[in-house]
Amino acid sequence: MAERKTTRRPARILILSLPLAAVATLSAAMPAEAQERPRNVIEMIFGPPIQRAAPPPQPQVQQRRQRAQQPRRQRQAQPRRQQRSSSRAASAAPATPAVEPVEKADNARDVLVVGDFMAASLARGLTEATAANRDVRIVGKANGSSGLVRDDYYDWIDNLPKLIDETDAELVVVMLGSNDRQALRVDGSSETVRSDAWTEEYTRRTRALADIVGDRDLPLVWIGMPAFQSSRMTADMVFLNDLYKRAASSVDGEFVDIWGGFVDANGAFTTSGPDTEGQPARLRNSDGITLTPAGTAKLAYYAEKPIMRALGLSVDDLLVSLAPQQLPEGDLPAVAAVPPANRTSAPPVAFNDPAIDGGDALLGGAPTAAADNAERSARENLVVAGNPPESRPGRADSFNWSGRSGAVSPVTQENAIVSRGSLSLEELRSGVMPRQPAPEENGASEAAAP
Repeated sequence: MAERKTTRRPARILILSLPLAAVATLSAAMPAEAQERPRNVIEMIFGPPIQRAAPPPQPQVQQRRQRAQQPRRQRQAQPRRQQRSSSRAASAAPATPAVEPVEKADNARDVLVVGDFMAASLARGLTEATAANRDVRIVGKANGSSGLVRDDYYDWIDNLPKLIDETDAELVVVMLGSNDRQALRVDGSSETVRSDAWTEEYTRRTRALADIVGDRDLPLVWIGMPAFQSSRMTADMVFLNDLYKRAASSVDGEFVDIWGGFVDANGAFTTSGPDTEGQPARLRNSDGITLTPAGTAKLAYYAEKPIMRALGLSVDDLLVSLAPQQLPEGDLPAVAAVPPANRTSAPPVAFNDPAIDGGDALLGGAPTAAADNAERSARENLVVAGNPPESRPGRADSFNWSGRSGAVSPVTQENAIVSRGSLSLEELRSGVMPRQPAPEENGASEAAAP
C-alpha cells in the first residue's frame, strides 16, 4: 500500500503544475500595463477603456488649491472682507470710460452744495456730470452728520453765510433732512418729531436758511429727499419735503422733487431701477439709505437741469444770449427774400362774418350792381358766377402734369383716330349732333384711314 501512494503523488503534482505554468507564460507575454490592472471578460472582448485626459482646473479652483497649500498664517493675512470688496469693485466698475475732466474757465460759475451725507453724494455726482463743462464749478461743503435739528453739533444758519463768502458762490444747492428725525429742543423742552411745536420750530429754521440765500440775491435750488427702506422714515421724508418746498418758494427758489426716481411703479421703495440711460441698475446700498454710484449719477441727473437753468446756461438761454459776432453771416444760410410764385395771400375772414355769404345786406334793400369778376372774391367767382380760379403751375389745382396746353384737343375732325365715334368740344357746346355714317361709308372711311 505504501508503494502505491508514492507512485500516485508525482502525477497529481504534474497536473496542478500545468495551469500554473500556463498562467506564468501568459503573464510573461502580457504587457506591463495589463499586469498592473486586472482585465475582466468585457475588457478582453471589447478592449480596455479609453483613458481620457483630465480637464485643466478652472482659475477659481486652482486659486483655492493654491490657497489651501499655503500656510495658515499666509491665508489669514488676506481677510475675506478684502476679497469681497475687491470682487465687488471689479463687478461695479463702469463699462463706459469716464469723461475726461477739462480745465475750468477763469469766469466759471461756482455752485455751492451744502447739506448732510446725501448732499455729499449729490456733490460727487454733479462733479462728474459737469466734468466736461468748463463754465460750471461744483464746490461741495457738506457735513455728513449735520442737519437743522442738532444746531449744537453744526449750525447751518450760522455757517452758510461764511461758506458763501469763502467760495464766492453764484448758486446754492441745499439737500438735508436724513438726520433730522429726532427730538428738537424748543424753549428748553424736548419736542417729538412732527409735533406742533417741533413743526413750527423746524419750519422757522428752513425759512431762515432760505432767507440767507434770498437776501444775497442768489438762486436757490433745494433738492428733496428720496424714499428709504424704513416705512416710518419714508413717511417722515414726505412730511419734510413739503416743508422744504414751502421754504424754497418763499424766496423764489426751485424745489426739485426726486421721489419718482427712487421708487417702483406702485410708489414703494426699491433698491434697483432704471439708471440715467434707462438700463436696470442698483441705486441703493444694502442699508436702504445711501446711494450707489448709479444712484448718485441719477440724483445728479435730476439736479443738473435746474441748476443750469438757474445759471442761465441751458440750451435755450445759450441760443438767446449768443452775440452777433459769435454767429458770422458767412456761416448762416442765405434766406430767399422773394416769396414763391404760387403763394397767395388773403385777409383772414371769420366763419361767423356775415360778409362771407352775402348776409351783410339788409332785407328789402336795393340790390347792388353785380361786380366784375376782377372785383369779386374767389369764393364769389366760384359759387355765384361759376368761374373757377385760374390755376397756377405748382399749385394743387394745377392738373397739367404732361406740360401741354390743353387736356383735350378742341378740333378732332382732322384726327381720324380721335374723331372716330367721338364728338368734339365745339359740337357739344353747339348742341348739334352729327349725322351717323352708313355702314358702307364707315367701311370706306376705315379703308381710307390707312
